[in-house]
Amino acid sequence: MIDSQGPQPYPHPYAHPPHPQPHLPQPPAVPEAIGDFRRWFSATVDGTVALFGGLAIAVRLVPALGGPEPFWGTVLAGVFGLSFLHHVLGPWIFRTTIGKFLFFARVVRDADGGRPRFWQAVRRWAYGLTWIPMQPLRSLFGDDGDPYEDACGLRYVRAKDLRR
Repeated sequence: MIDSQGPQPYPHPYAHPPHPQPHLPQPPAVPEAIGDFRRWFSATVDGTVALFGGLAIAVRLVPALGGPEPFWGTVLAGVFGLSFLHHVLGPWIFRTTIGKFLFFARVVRDADGGRPRFWQAVRRWAYGLTWIPMQPLRSLFGDDGDPYEDACGLRYVRAKDLRR
């Protein structure tokens, strides 16, 4: 501090504190998305859980209903029902599915890194069901069909990045 008497080692005891700078809100720190291999392997595990789990449910359910063998409608209902429970309720409640849990990934909202909302998870599940069957049609028109650019507002991130 410089005074009329020259530089002073201590500030004036009755000086006003400087005005605080306005605190600008920072955008939330959303971690980077996981890599392709982690995404592919977790999707493979999740698809396997839905397929074989739904098949097991149908095999157990049809004899209980009095049918002679698994009816394909029951198999499809079991697969899609378990897929819905696994891919919608899992991320909505736990932020993960079995496949993502095994590969240390979590599902977060792209906007703020929070827990996915129910309807976001439903849209993401429906998008995943329609993305694979639509690839042959999209390839006819020259579109590669990038699965990471979707309107669902969800992102898969590494679990350790959420702990920071």
